Amino acid sequence: MFRRHAVGSIENELVYASEQLAMRSERDGDIHLIALAGVLDIDSAPAFEVELKRVERSDASEIVVDLSGLEWISSDGLKALIHAHSRSRERSNRLRLLPGSDQVQRTFETAGLVSRLPFDDDRELRLQVRSQSPRANVVLSRPVRHWRR
Repeated sequence: MFRRHAVGSIENELVYASEQLAMRSERDGDIHLIALAGVLDIDSAPAFEVELKRVERSDASEIVVDLSGLEWISSDGLKALIHAHSRSRERSNRLRLLPGSDQVQRTFETAGLVSRLPFDDDRELRLQVRSQSPRANVVLSRPVRHWRR
């Protein structure tokens, strides 16, 4: 079984990797990006919340959470984003969410959250986020017993 761990690197970048989720967090000027890949669920949501609260304490003018790498999100992941949006509204409305895959977005739609959360389909922002080459690479693997045969 893998243990959760965080790997710190230079230039304020934090990479978190567990068996199910990889998270890249980096700042570019006034925008702080948190990119998620994998599964945001009961096991990984607490680490995401810790990083998000850390970033919220910074002076970044915008906090962008890129959900496009998520394969699945549970109610715990939804709850983390709802709480983040609530904190953002109380302060300066600086949270923006980039939509996830069709499956992930269907979860938001089913929960009635698409119109309530700050989703941003700004093409320019999406291209800017996609064009950034990651400064740290994480290779995730599942335990051998979970490999497909």
